[in-house]
This record gives sequence, structure tokens and C-alpha cells, in this order.
Amino acid sequence: MMMILSCIAKGHNPWLIALAALVCVAGSWATVRLFKRAANTRWPETGAWFVLTALITGASIWCTHFIAILGYDPGTPVGFDPVLTIVSLLVAMVGAGIGFVIASAGGRTASLIGGAVVGLSIVVMHYTGMMGYRVEGIVSWDLSYLSASIVVSCSLTAASLLVIRRPHSARHTHLGTALLVTAIVALHFTGMTAFRVEPMAVEGAFSNPAALRALALAVAAVALVIIGAGFASGMIDDRSRADAAEAMSNMSNGLVAVSAAGRITLFNERVGDIFKLAPHQIQTEMPLATFIANIGERSGWDRDRTDRVVKNHALWFAKPETTRLEQEFDDGRFISVVCRPLPSGNAVLTYEDVTEARASQRKITHMAYHDALTGLANRRLFTDTIEEAGGTRAFDLLMIDLDGFKAVNDKFGHSSGDHLLVQVATRLRTTLSSEDLAFRLGGDEFAVLLPIAPHRADDLANRIVEALAVPFVVGVNIVRIGCSVGVASILATDDASTVQRRADLALYKAKNDGRGRVEFYRDGMFEEAAERQSFQDDLALAVERGQLELHYQPLYALPDRHLSGFEALVRWRHPTRGMISPALFIPAAEVSGAIDRIGAWVLDEALREAAAWPKDLYVSVNVSAVQLRSPAILTHLHRAIVEYGLSPRQVEIELTETAMVDNGGQIAAMLTGFRALGIRLAMDDFGTGYSSLAHLREFKVDRIKIDRSFVSGVGQSADEEAGAAAVVRAIIGMARELAIETTAEGIETAEQLGRIETLGCGTGQGYLLGRPMDAASARMLIKTHVSLRAFL
Repeated sequence: MMMILSCIAKGHNPWLIALAALVCVAGSWATVRLFKRAANTRWPETGAWFVLTALITGASIWCTHFIAILGYDPGTPVGFDPVLTIVSLLVAMVGAGIGFVIASAGGRTASLIGGAVVGLSIVVMHYTGMMGYRVEGIVSWDLSYLSASIVVSCSLTAASLLVIRRPHSARHTHLGTALLVTAIVALHFTGMTAFRVEPMAVEGAFSNPAALRALALAVAAVALVIIGAGFASGMIDDRSRADAAEAMSNMSNGLVAVSAAGRITLFNERVGDIFKLAPHQIQTEMPLATFIANIGERSGWDRDRTDRVVKNHALWFAKPETTRLEQEFDDGRFISVVCRPLPSGNAVLTYEDVTEARASQRKITHMAYHDALTGLANRRLFTDTIEEAGGTRAFDLLMIDLDGFKAVNDKFGHSSGDHLLVQVATRLRTTLSSEDLAFRLGGDEFAVLLPIAPHRADDLANRIVEALAVPFVVGVNIVRIGCSVGVASILATDDASTVQRRADLALYKAKNDGRGRVEFYRDGMFEEAAERQSFQDDLALAVERGQLELHYQPLYALPDRHLSGFEALVRWRHPTRGMISPALFIPAAEVSGAIDRIGAWVLDEALREAAAWPKDLYVSVNVSAVQLRSPAILTHLHRAIVEYGLSPRQVEIELTETAMVDNGGQIAAMLTGFRALGIRLAMDDFGTGYSSLAHLREFKVDRIKIDRSFVSGVGQSADEEAGAAAVVRAIIGMARELAIETTAEGIETAEQLGRIETLGCGTGQGYLLGRPMDAASARMLIKTHVSLRAFL
């Protein structure tokens, strides 16, 4: 060691040694940076970086050696063999390039072998250069120092590349650079210590020290230019990488680039954020398996799960196509993973935290399949559910329709109706088990699906009816509604498309048979529905086909029994069914929507016919409550009155008491319009409904028609007669006090007529006085009546 230090101190020019050291340090630093970049890039870019690395490394080592040689004083004139000098430069470049390529293959062994090759190239370069070093003397070598120089160079260079290939950190970079500098310096000075010269006095031989120093400076300048070019290229690449890194750091996705050897070559900070990794848990040159293990450790995976994920990544890399999937973590997060294999064998992995997107998607899906007001599943989910269940399992379907809900909406407003629906849904849930599914199909329609069990559907349906019959509190109001339920049992062999139809048919029957009840589907309901539909189809065309007729039943003033008017009664003369009573087809027309067209025809025909009567006769026309939902009836009446030249007092509109009360808010506004036209209003079938004095005041009717059920009791047994007479007497008395006219319906015997006259009823109607007749017969009756009055 002392010999080496003595060689440095006594045998070298300190200024040139310092210059050589500068070149060595700068060149080693550039070499390490360029090698790391070459090792972490892909072909063909990596080839270019390896060539540049070999050139910079060889040049910096050779220049270090050459400057140091020029600074060496052997005590005798010196010279250089140009061929061997150039060969030494080429050896340094080629050998370093081969060593770096070997070291970049990955793994500890490759790094050591590659480093040793680089060290050996330094050795060969040094001693090739020394062979070209001409001195005027006898040269000898100390083999111990020579051997030591070789061992030191190869060992330190191997250690340098091993350190440099460790996972990236500034500490490893600095240490690797220091080891490389030490290897070059140790080789040179150990080799120069092994060099022995015995000077020989040769006449005329000399060397110019000033020229040698100038040559050293020139070589140093060239070396620094070459090294500077290496630094510049690295800086340019660093800038490009910095721009790319900045873009990557601002990505919303995490990105990891993986080499064909399974090591991470590139990643951004977003990866660490997504997986909550510490800086040391993701680094370049880290094996992908280690990275995945770190994710598993943070996420609480067991070894088996981690191994499965690693194997899955290997499968994805082997596929030619891109793999996309989502991984749900135990903390509830969803991470989207995309693996894009590259032709080179490398792969790019991208990660995105889609937890919020999936939560929004679930919310949107929930909104798409659930009713926003009640939170129950909606018709779309109902349809999907029965389609999925059909043909696979048996279940019962309950179709539920609220009774009286429309009246709540009309009376209290839609806000109150919505509040009521929310309470209905809450009560419905309380009646269900965990296996039952409730749906709101729209409006006031609900449905329940439940597994088939003995008597379960019947029990549940009745519990629902009972639960919804209990009054509701809506704001400050107490509201009473109810519901009707249709039940259909669907077997696994049944087609799901028939499920709702069966339950609908059962529900239709429940509502038609009185509401507030449960009906089960039974065989024959489809045929009944088909018959009902055929009936309604014929009814819809009855007006166009001219099948409707008006019959007129006379009304007589009492007690003098002179003709005062007619009630227009519609009849349907069906080509195959014969004459059909309005009691059969009017309800069907109200359900099917044909009532508006039929009602318009009746009004027009009745008023047209009444226009030919004497002005003291009026026509009374029954109007359905359904017709009063549209103000078009007022326009129609006004047009007909003007067109046919009638006095409004010749027209009387009849509505049943029940229809008036059930549709009170809507009817009241329409009745105001009738009175504005001058048309008289009659309350039909009085006594069979609410029979409230308040209703008479509210609706301001002009006439009360006493129902035939009370009139028929008059003239029966003493008890029946007394009760019926008392009711009729009370109605007539009340009407007289309110200045309302009265008409007794259904007078069929002389005894009934006599009692009605005695009780003071103003008008009579019934088979005794005159049956319904066609228009021609009505005109004949009027003619006879007019002639008789003229004769009297």
C-alpha cells in the first residue's frame, strides 16, 4: 500500500492527477446514469442507450488513464505507439458495452458477471495502453501488483454494478459511482506501481514535458466534451421523462409498466395513493410479485389470495388481448384493473378507483328499478322479476288497487295523495315477510310476490285489506280508503307472461263485486274477460253503426195528470244480442271510455227531438259522472240548445245522488256551469244514498226524484206502507221547504198513484202512467195530449 502511495506522490504530476481524477469522477457519474437509463428502457431505445453508455464509459476511462500516464514521470524520455493507444480506447468501449449488456439482464449473478467484464475491459485497456507506452529504458513488472490490480478492478466494478442494479435510490447511485471511480483509480495506480523502468542513456533521445502537459489538457478537454455530451443527452432525456412524469403524476389513474422479466420499470404516484402504499412498497426494478404482495399486506389478503392474484397477472401478460376487470376490496372500494400486454413481452397496468362511480351507478340502478316516492320496487323491476321467475319456480301474485284514492286526490290535492301513498307503502311493508317482494306499479296500483305456501296468499291478502282499511292521518285530515286484491297462483310450469293478466282479472272481479275484498283467479275468467272485451268492442262502434236508440218515458204533473215532459232513456239494439238494457252497457261504457261518445250522442239526439215538442214540455237526460270530468259537455249542451232553438228551461240533467257526493269537488264546478246556461238539475234515485240536507243545499238542485224502492212500498202491507209513506212524506216535505220540485219514480198501481198524490208529490213517472216509447210514439202521445187539452 505504501508503494502505491509513494508512486502517486513521487511519480506523478499532482495537477495532471487532479485533472485525471476530475475526468474519472465526471465520467463515472455519467456512466452510472446512462447505464441505469439503458437498463430501464425497451428495445430499440435500450440499444441506443447502451451504445452511448459504452462510448462515454470507454472514453472517460481511457482519458483518465491517458491523462494520468501523461502525468507520470518515469525518469526517462517517453513516447506512444498510436496503434496500441487507439486499440486500448476501442477495448475500453467494446468491453464496457458488453459488460453493461450482461449486467442489465437482471439478477444478482448477471450484475456480478457484467461488472467483472467491465472491470476486465478496464484492465485490458490499461495494459494495452501501457504496451504502447514507449520509454528509453528497460521495463519490468511486479506480478504481485499486476495481479492485485486485476483483482481489484474486476471486484470493485462488479460490486459497483451490483449496487447500481439494486432498487432505485440516491444512496445506491452514489455508492455505485464511488465504487466505479475507486475501481478505475485503484487499477491505474496499482498497475503503475507494478511498472518498473531502468533508464538507458540514449544519445539524442528526449521528450518535451510542456508538450505532454498540453496534450493532457487537450485530452481532458475532449474527455469533458464527450462526458458533457453524455450528460446533455441524459438531461434531455430526463427533461422528457420529467414531462412524462408530470403528466403521469396528474393522471387520475394509477399506472405501472412491467418488463418482460416481471420487474416494475415505471409507475406514478397515483398507484401508491390508490393502494395506500408507502414509498418503499413500490419502486422501479421491484418484482411485480413483491408489489402485489405489498398490496395484499395492506389489504389484509391471505397468502393463497395473493398467490392467485400473482398467477392471474401472469395469465394476463400471456394473452394477446387487453384484460379488464374490477376488484372489490374488503374496505368496500372497487378498483378497476386494465392489463395491456405489449408485443415486446412488457405490459402496462392501469388502476382506477371506481368506488364513487359504482356507488353512483348503484344509485342510478336503484332509481331505475324503484319508485322515487315510496321506495318500493317499480313496474320495471316487477316485470323483470316475474320474467326471471316464470318457468323456474312457483309463486303467488297479489295485485292491489286502492279504493277511494282518487277522491282523496280530488279533495285534498296531489301532495296529500302522495303522503297517503307513502303511508300505504309503509303499512304494506309491515304485513310482509323477508321473502315477500312489494312493488308499486304506478298510481294507486301495488303488487306483492310471495313463495307459494298453503293459505299464505289468502292470509296475507286479507291482512293487507285490513291494514289499509284503518284510517290514515294525512296532514290535519283523517282519510279512509281501502283496497281490493286479486290473487293468482303461478306454478313453475306456467308462462310468466300470463301472471299479471290472471291477477288483474281477479282484481277486476274484486272491484266489481263491491271492493274492499279479495278474489282469487279461477278458470273461466279469461273467457269472461274475452267476452267482456268483445262486448266493449261492439259498444265502442254502436254509435257509428246506428245501433243506439232513445226511448221516452212520459212525466205527468200531479194531481191533474197532464203531460209535463219526457225522460230520455237510451237503448242498444245489438244485431245478435237483441235489445240491451242501459243497466248492462252504461257501466261497461264508463270503464272502456265509450261513455263520452255515447253521452254526446244521447244529449244531441234528445235535444234535437225535444225541439219539435211544445215549449211547455221538457226533456230529462241522465248524465254519467264520468262525462262530467270534461268541460266539453258544457260546450256540447250550449251548442245543441242554440242549434235546435230550445229554451234552456226545456232541458233537465239528471245525476244520481251517489255520483254527486263521491265526485263532489269536480261535480260542484260543473253544476255551476249548467246553472249558468239556465239548465235545470235533478238528483236521481234520492233516498238510496247519503240523503243529506247539506247535499241539497250544496248542489242547489231543482228537482228530487224519489227512488222507486220507496214508491213501490206505498200501497203494500200496513207496516210497509206506513214506513214507505213516512219516507216519501219526509222527502216531499223537505223539498217543499227548500223550494225543490219532486218526482216519484216507478208508479205501477193506482193505489201508489193515489197515495203519492195525497202526499203532495208534484210529478209522477211509471208504467201506470206510461211506458218508455220510441220517438214517433212520443210525438203521437204529445199530439193526443194537446188535442185533448184543446177539447177540454
